[in-house]
Amino acid sequence: MNRPATALPRLAIVYDNGAVSPVEIAHAATGLCDIVLVLDPSAPAVAASLPVLEAIGTLVPHPPGTAAEKTGRRLAELGVSGITTFTDALLGDTAELARTLGLRFHTPEVAQRLADKLHQRARLAAAGMPVVRFAELSCAAGIEEALATVRLPAVLKPREGAGSRSTFPVATAEEFRRVAGELLAAGEDRLIAEERLVGDPDVAGARWGDYVSVESVVDGDRITHIGITGKLPLVEPFRESGVFFPSTLPETAANAVLDGTTQALRALEVTSGVTHTEFKLTPEGPRLIEVNGRLGGFVNDLVSRSTGVGMLRIALENALAAGAPVPARIDAAAAGAEPPRIAFQRFAPPPVTAVAVDRVEGAKEARRIPGVVRVEVVRRPGEPVDWRRGTQSFAAIVYGRTAGHRELDATLAAVDDTLRITYAARPHAPAGLSS
Repeated sequence: MNRPATALPRLAIVYDNGAVSPVEIAHAATGLCDIVLVLDPSAPAVAASLPVLEAIGTLVPHPPGTAAEKTGRRLAELGVSGITTFTDALLGDTAELARTLGLRFHTPEVAQRLADKLHQRARLAAAGMPVVRFAELSCAAGIEEALATVRLPAVLKPREGAGSRSTFPVATAEEFRRVAGELLAAGEDRLIAEERLVGDPDVAGARWGDYVSVESVVDGDRITHIGITGKLPLVEPFRESGVFFPSTLPETAANAVLDGTTQALRALEVTSGVTHTEFKLTPEGPRLIEVNGRLGGFVNDLVSRSTGVGMLRIALENALAAGAPVPARIDAAAAGAEPPRIAFQRFAPPPVTAVAVDRVEGAKEARRIPGVVRVEVVRRPGEPVDWRRGTQSFAAIVYGRTAGHRELDATLAAVDDTLRITYAARPHAPAGLSS
């Protein structure tokens, strides 16, 4: 297909609900590329936003079971010169399309390691990296073997998925057997059991979470770490309550997680894209949780508001092999330079007993708190909630920016005192969660 020499290149994005919104994609692509969205029109998140998606770019249907060769021919007709995704579940489809078209992306083998926690652990272990004890768990007959391999305390979670979906800590053998049995009976037949890492709250600071993520850009043999994202403490059982950029990590711990990220990316043979790598901060040092082969959720907003650098724009440029320079370590001020401002998002995850939002109070007042720039009420009174959906279950998100971490602490305290959400709840924690 011949196109005018002045036309923008076309970038295919294999799309579903993921780390960035359609509006963010459209904004980041302005002046850089035209967007082609490869999607399943019947997927709930896609169907709900079709008018917006149609306004952003050309839509190419790719329902489950569609051959990569068929969709690839349509993309070739459109003249796409790059491809990427921001959804974990679509890494494999994107890799197959990239291979069909001869475009840069994770190979199908690398995509499998990034999307499937079992394959990722096995590959890291084979490369000689320290990994937590882990075991596959796909049927009731394998529960005892998995328990013996992993030992206690442990974590049970799906091999594929993001946002802490259906992730359970277990402390006793009885609890391990019960939770594993209930997950398998509920249809979660692709599980991984892992050694549970115990965090050290003193590494990042007592007010902050005991885990962080590293945001990186990979271009061939070159790995550039953009910065380290800090976290607020997890809420039961393993759900995020907030994120901020940059983190509070001291230099020694920061260097350890950056070095560990480089080793993991090389071991997994990642050669392109933006990645999001999580570490637990333990008394023995940072331990790798997992590597995600796409831009992290919330990261584009955080980094942009903190530093002015658009991570999503960088991801699009990387997919197009545009060759734009990538900034390094923007989370730390250069000698004599002002440190970046702290951008944050405070989440409101529902309690595990909640079934629906009852009341939302204080949103208007929270918007007037110094440092708060936006309060997004995600679930209105009467709307259902389910903690098992992880980050997709938030009732509200508060966005803000402060001059430093001390100011961040004060702002978060004011938000927590002001924004009040109550829920209709079942009388006990749901099956599968220890009381």
